[in-house]
Order: sequence, then C-alpha cells, then structure tokens
Amino acid sequence: MFNFFDEIKNKFVGNGDILTDFNIINMSGKILYIEGHCGVVTINSNLVVIKIKKGRVVIDGENFVLKELSENTLLLQGKIIKMEMF
Repeated sequence: MFNFFDEIKNKFVGNGDILTDFNIINMSGKILYIEGHCGVVTINSNLVVIKIKKGRVVIDGENFVLKELSENTLLLQGKIIKMEMF
C-alpha cells in the first residue's frame, strides 16, 4: 500500500533520522495535525509543547483549540505563528 509519508522519508530524510518517528502537517497556518507524538507537555491558548521520541515540538500561536487527541495523534486549530523542534 502506498504511504505518502513513507515515500517522502525514503527520498529525502533517510532511515533513523528524528523526522522518521512522527509526521506533522500544517494546513495554511490554521490547523496542525501531528501523528506519532508521545504526549502533550504544555497546552494553553497561545502555546503547545508536544513530546516526540527524540525531543519536543513547540508551537506558538493564538487562540488554540485542541480538536482531537488520541494516543498518538493530535489535531490543533488556531493561528500558528511559529513551530520549532528541539
């Protein structure tokens, strides 16, 4: 079965890189979908910190609303200003 994320990883990232453990989709700076996270560290209306296997993802913005949260997926809605990975 074809998997878009696997194709991108194989062509550009390679095996064993930090980016192969999770997927992030930023839709027009208004919706953020994260697949493969390890938990939420901080969440409020302007800041979200997500734990990933080898670090953290910090999302700065405004008016965040957590639309969906499951064991390894997260759907965040709001104005996404900046996103960093540590």
